[in-house]
Amino acid sequence: MKRETIEHVLIGMGMPVKLKGFQYITDAVMLLDTPEWKNPKWTALYYKIGVMNHDTESRVERAIRNAFLTTRNRVADYEMIEHYIGFTNCENSNSITFLYKNIKRDYPEGTAEEESDTMQSFNAVTSEMIRGIVRQTLKEMLYELA
Repeated sequence: MKRETIEHVLIGMGMPVKLKGFQYITDAVMLLDTPEWKNPKWTALYYKIGVMNHDTESRVERAIRNAFLTTRNRVADYEMIEHYIGFTNCENSNSITFLYKNIKRDYPEGTAEEESDTMQSFNAVTSEMIRGIVRQTLKEMLYELA
């Protein structure tokens, strides 16, 4: 799942980008897309996001709660908010899970494993190109010395 997709949905719902919770929600949805975080213990997820952003887990939890509350209270796009996070059962865990599943359904892209495989093949091609450039440069340098 791409970060831009998640950010696009959050902005479309009317969530202010300046809120810390915006970044933390994006990180949470990205983590849920990885195999090791499929069924998370939420305090561990908050801790991981806190470590990633140099913050505490309680601040992460509060920032996420505040971002969802602000979005629901502003109601920039009622249908979009209802579709992605809903107005009932407003706990962070339910809102993030609901958001993740709806984005996954609405934007069927490659999974994290597929993106990882793509990056590995890209890195292999890139490293082979670098090796070729180094070989060619060394040949040219040795030819000039002779």
